[in-house]
Amino acid sequence: MLDLLYTGIGIPSMDVLAATNRIILGVFFATSGYHKLFNAARHASLVETLTAAKVPYVGFNQWFVPTVEFAAGMALIVGLFSPLAAAGLFVICLVATLTDGIKRIPSWNPIDKGDWVCCFFYLPEVLYLMMLAFVISIGPSIYSLDALVIAYDIPRSYSILATATYMAIIVGIIMQNRLDNETIVVNS
Repeated sequence: MLDLLYTGIGIPSMDVLAATNRIILGVFFATSGYHKLFNAARHASLVETLTAAKVPYVGFNQWFVPTVEFAAGMALIVGLFSPLAAAGLFVICLVATLTDGIKRIPSWNPIDKGDWVCCFFYLPEVLYLMMLAFVISIGPSIYSLDALVIAYDIPRSYSILATATYMAIIVGIIMQNRLDNETIVVNS
């Protein structure tokens, strides 16, 4: 019984956790994307959020973002191109966190910098980023169409894709910082 303190309850297969994580993400994003595409009120709310966050090309992104959410969510549900789907959603969540999520933190009245960090980790977008990073890093699991396609002989075949994704994210962060700096220069 004491060994549970050191080893945990033990799961027969990490693939069960990976598949569960992937499917939960898929259901969330597919549903969210579907509603933003086909429900007028949700679509209007998305446009309002994109506009308030000063996301460029609102006319394009109001359709692109929910289409990616829906398509990538469906891909995660069935486990097809899972790391690629997760990478696309990761970028969307990262942008949402940087443009909209952190704007909500001041309304929670953090009492110091440490509390602000806690509030940051309390954002649902940050949780989704971690869950998506899990899919990107370890792959889809054996319970996926990806496993059938590659016969799961190369369990870490997506390491190049994961590296490219992380590099793209870093470039995106750098570009976001450059845009923020340009915005500050223009406004002053």
